[in-house]
Amino acid sequence: MKGLKKSILPFLVLLLIGVASAQQRQGTSMVNIEHADYLEGSSRFGKNVQALFGNVRFRHHQTLMFCDSAFFYRDSNRVHAYGNIHIIQNDTIHLYGDTLYYYGFEDKAMVRSNVKLVNKDVVLTTHFLDYNRRSDVAYYFNRGQIVSGDNRLVSDWGYYYPQTDEAHFRKEVVVTNPDYTMYSDTLLYYTVTEVVKIVGPTTIISDRNEIYSELGSYDTHNDVARLEKNSYVKGEEQLLKGDTIFYDRKSGFGEVFSSMFLLDSANHVIITGDYGYYNELEDKALATRNAVMMQISENDTLYLHADTLRADPIEDTEYRIIRAYHNVKFFRHDFQGRCDSMVYDLKDSINTFYKNPIIWANLNQMSAGTIRLYTRNKTVYKAEMIDNAFVVAPEDTAAFNQIKGRNMTGYIRNNELYRIDVEGNGQTIYYPKDEDEVIGVNRAESSNLTLLLENRKVVGIVMRSAVSGNMNPPLILEAESTRLQGFRWLEEFRPKRMEDIFIKSEGPEPVEQVNYSDFHFDTTMP
Repeated sequence: MKGLKKSILPFLVLLLIGVASAQQRQGTSMVNIEHADYLEGSSRFGKNVQALFGNVRFRHHQTLMFCDSAFFYRDSNRVHAYGNIHIIQNDTIHLYGDTLYYYGFEDKAMVRSNVKLVNKDVVLTTHFLDYNRRSDVAYYFNRGQIVSGDNRLVSDWGYYYPQTDEAHFRKEVVVTNPDYTMYSDTLLYYTVTEVVKIVGPTTIISDRNEIYSELGSYDTHNDVARLEKNSYVKGEEQLLKGDTIFYDRKSGFGEVFSSMFLLDSANHVIITGDYGYYNELEDKALATRNAVMMQISENDTLYLHADTLRADPIEDTEYRIIRAYHNVKFFRHDFQGRCDSMVYDLKDSINTFYKNPIIWANLNQMSAGTIRLYTRNKTVYKAEMIDNAFVVAPEDTAAFNQIKGRNMTGYIRNNELYRIDVEGNGQTIYYPKDEDEVIGVNRAESSNLTLLLENRKVVGIVMRSAVSGNMNPPLILEAESTRLQGFRWLEEFRPKRMEDIFIKSEGPEPVEQVNYSDFHFDTTMP
């Protein structure tokens, strides 16, 4: 008997626990029938199954469910409802459809056909929707859309969290806005702030531009974007890239942090830097921190580095003015130089270098207070040297052809000087040859003079007024007599490869400016 009591006791405990659990579950989790025009319970429906017809209403916790007809499976706490489904959750969420499968023990509603979920101003529509009340998430898996403000978001899969006002979209995502359309594989959307979070390859297309990014956010209400991975903003003729781009669609302003890249396809110019901006409405750009401009031509590319680069539009044209400020260096295989500042007029194809520029073109070194280069078909054809102009070309390692004057104009053909006009106080030293042998040192002075060159050699000189000069054998002159005043050979400062333009180094000492106002020629030259 005692053994029987011991074996029965655990069974009774388990039974009492099960009964209590069932009672508790029935008391707290059972779906309640609140109304039906007609109710029928019959064995033909199954055990503990009730059929309800006409204005049917159920309640489960804070959820009300309306329909035309339903079956209530009391044992499994399930409802199968049909016709004019309307679910009200906490008086804020309204869910509509044609068919409902509700699982009370799981707090889960499955709505099918003509499904619509409304939460304030957010409307979700689909044909297959599951709603989990416990986790407060509604999700569809066979194409659906959410309309929020001016945005319509469509995807194959979607998850909507009413409590946090957040939606997740997967596969074939399309966001349609009056001003643009967004395409993506994965997006997050916050319905209150109307902010899209970009978490995968995303393209935004508008009449003005195309935006691409793989990480970031887009505020659809304020039209402001933060683009953080493999991002670009592409206009009709401009392409802006960068590691991080802040873009304001209303103002057209794009600010770039790290690895800025701006391509102007119309002018064949690229501007890069570690920081910069581009305004697509004003067509203005700036780059700094390792700023570089690249001018692309068919045969070569000019690389120019400066502390700061700016590009501004020329009114009523498609062209720009590019300005480079401070510590300017540039390199092309046949053309290098350095100066303090530069202005490049792309309309007139005039490039002006300021504050003691030095330019090397093949074997020629040109310097002046200001140098202006003229190009035609992307090729330099004329150089103007203004104030203290000086041209040096080595004859050999110790001898240099030299031309000096107040102002100078050089004419260029096939990347070689073929004529130089000196205006004001012209002076020259050059080494004439006979059958490739130097026959003397020619020193001449004239108010205005012209030198003619072939293969970088002087073949003729025309002196127009106040002429003086002589020619001496090359070996009888002292070294200083073979140098014009102010002569400097600055090869050590010349960028010899593209990477040299980034080397921080002091340039040559500024040349002493000659005052030509009371200049007189030396008529007693040896």
